[in-house]
Parts: sequence; structure tokens; C-alpha cells
Amino acid sequence: MTAIIVGAGTYGQVYLHYLQQAGWKVVGFLDDNSEIHGKVILETPVLGGIERLSDHKDLGFTHVFCPIGNNLVRTRVNSLARSLRLVTPNFIHQSAIVDSNIIQDAGICLFPGAIIMPHSHLGADVMISMGAKVAHHTTLENGVFLSTNAAIGASIQVGERAYFGMNTTAVTGKCRTIGSDTVIGAGAVVLSDVPDHAVFVGAPAKAISRN
Repeated sequence: MTAIIVGAGTYGQVYLHYLQQAGWKVVGFLDDNSEIHGKVILETPVLGGIERLSDHKDLGFTHVFCPIGNNLVRTRVNSLARSLRLVTPNFIHQSAIVDSNIIQDAGICLFPGAIIMPHSHLGADVMISMGAKVAHHTTLENGVFLSTNAAIGASIQVGERAYFGMNTTAVTGKCRTIGSDTVIGAGAVVLSDVPDHAVFVGAPAKAISRN
């Protein structure tokens, strides 16, 4: 199987390592930073910008991985790839523990040590970093990002493209919904519902601004 990675930054470089370990042939990176076009990173060429997804036949790839932390960019790229009838595979690290069914080829990424409990649901383009945990009966809608060691409690509905910083906690029984396009700051402890487009920080978490 041949793939391209969108995003040649640090996450993309880590992804390259994991994909090569899993036996993927990665033909190159795509990145909108024109300063690195034509360069070689970790023996892998940067072949141009995101618009080159449409050149997939010439470049020789059929699958697209987009490990970009920016939720808007990641969901946009994966949607474009799927509109071009390219495959956006899930990547689930061998050390992740997954006890729920996950939609196939939905651009989902689970990094080492992630834990997904039974009866939870992950939407497309969800990205879950090292050691993050999703409890039972919780839904992460499309494009959610959990940073390292984030913990989402049980029976919580998390809206599209919500972003959780490192070591955040959404507490079971205290929080039922977290809105779309929210940002939960690193170390925050969420003890109440969070509206759309909010920024919450602290322990207990409080709103400080809106995106």
C-alpha cells in the first residue's frame, strides 16, 4: 500500500516512523510551506502543497494520512482527499486499547497508549495522542483532538473539532456536553457543560474568551 503524509512537521515525522514500522510505503510529504518544497526530510521528499492531492495518480499514492493538530486543517484535508476518492485510513498504534467499533477509513488516529472504552463512539478525523482516555458511552464527534493524557469521562457528548490540551479532564457526572470548536486548556478540569466556541482553562475550568 502506498501513502502520502500531509504535514511535514513533527507530527508528520512521527507518523512516518509509525507507518514505516507498520509496513507502509510512504512516497512523500505534502506541506503548504513552500520553503520546504523539494527538500528531503528523513529520507522522504516534500513533493509540494496540499493541492497536489489531485496529482495522486502521477505521484503514485492511493492513501492519505493527515496528522495535523489543527482541527480545521485536518478535517479539510481529509474531506478533500475523500472527495478525490482517496482512502483516509485509520491509524491505530499497536499499544492502543480499543474496545469499541470504529468507522473504517475515517482518518482516525490513535497514538501509543490511547484507551477507548466500550460503547464509546469516535467520529471521522478524530486524533487522540499518547495516553489519552475516552470512557464508556462517550461520543467524540468529527475532528476532535485529545492531547497527551487527556481524559474524557463517561456519557459525555463532545462536539466537532473540540480541542483538549495536555492533561485535561472532563469529569463524569459533572459534564454532559462540550460544544463544537471549543478549546480546553492544558490541565483544565471540566465540571460543567461547555458551550460552542468557548475557551475554558483552570481547575475547575472557567470560560476566558470565545474563539
